[in-house]
Parts: sequence; C-alpha cells; structure tokens
Amino acid sequence: MIFALPYEPAAESPDEEFDLWLSTGRVLEHWHTGSMTRRVPELHRSFPESVLFIHPQDAQKRGMRRGDKVKVQSRRGELVSIVETRGRNRVPEGLVYMAFFDAAQLVNVLTLDATEPIVERN
Repeated sequence: MIFALPYEPAAESPDEEFDLWLSTGRVLEHWHTGSMTRRVPELHRSFPESVLFIHPQDAQKRGMRRGDKVKVQSRRGELVSIVETRGRNRVPEGLVYMAFFDAAQLVNVLTLDATEPIVERN
C-alpha cells in the first residue's frame, strides 16, 4: 500500500560546517547493540568494531584513507573511528554510515533527537 503524504523537510540538513549526511544502523554480523552477537567468536572476528563507511571520493577530499583513525564530529558530539571505503556497505557520495553495535563507539552521541512529524502525530 502506498500513501501520498505531504513533503516534510529534514529536521537538519548538511551545510558548510557539517557537509555530510550521517546514517546509523546495523551490519550483518551484529544485531542491535551486539550484546549477544559479539559473544560469538566467528561474528566478532569478522566485524570486531564499528567503522566509518565513507565514499572514496568524500574520503579523498578530506585527506582520509582506508584504515585511518579519524575524529567523527557533529553538532552534538564526537568519537573516533576507522575509515572504510570499500566492501559491501559502500555508501553514496555525501553520506557516511556507522553501525551502532559497538559500545566503544556510541554513535548516537552524534545523532539528532528528532522524530518524523507525521508519525509523531498518530
């Protein structure tokens, strides 16, 4: 079923100071916070820590290379992560992606606490 709804702009968009979109989510190996999946040695070995997925051209513009440790910063917070430009989670230009399973990198310190207005009303 498809519903036609009015356009609602994003609560915050990239600008001159912070010019990339940040998306957070999961990776195949770890579900939610990794409280169970990180206990499975095979899963932990295959994806031991969260990384910053960034398009190769966005990384190059910023002088970043795959494997570099970088500071990831937003208006709300910052953390340190490792740059990843290859692999199955390749992101489009203008977007960075981080999984939220890694307790050593609490990615939600970077995110905006905004809700989608139409869902919020219902």
